[in-house]
Amino acid sequence: MKPWPPGHYSSQASMTPASSYRSLLSTYTPSHASYVLQVVTDAPNIIKKPPDNWGFAFCSLFINPIFGVVALLLAQMSKDYFNRCKYKEASKYGSYAKGTAAAGIVSSIIVLLMIIAQVLHYHLKFYYNYN
Repeated sequence: MKPWPPGHYSSQASMTPASSYRSLLSTYTPSHASYVLQVVTDAPNIIKKPPDNWGFAFCSLFINPIFGVVALLLAQMSKDYFNRCKYKEASKYGSYAKGTAAAGIVSSIIVLLMIIAQVLHYHLKFYYNYN
């Protein structure tokens, strides 16, 4: 069998035994050095992801649009902070989004109950029977 020329890298992996860790490392480096370059990334950790409450904010958009838009913006800010690996700020803005959405829903329910009470009061005041 004829030996391969030293510059032929594509078939080198098939010539080395499978258990040789050093030869696998040198296969993918042109200088045949056996060192590994560490890849350093600043990617967000999915395990540490705080809740951004985007769904709750989106639901509150249909009940109270004013508070819903603010809650959606806060939920999006929470997502942006998580993507920048700022977990404390992401958690803070996620809880702000949840509080704003809940406040919008509660205020809408209170206003709706006040309107119903006013309509009932107006409707029932003509049915008094004074004898």
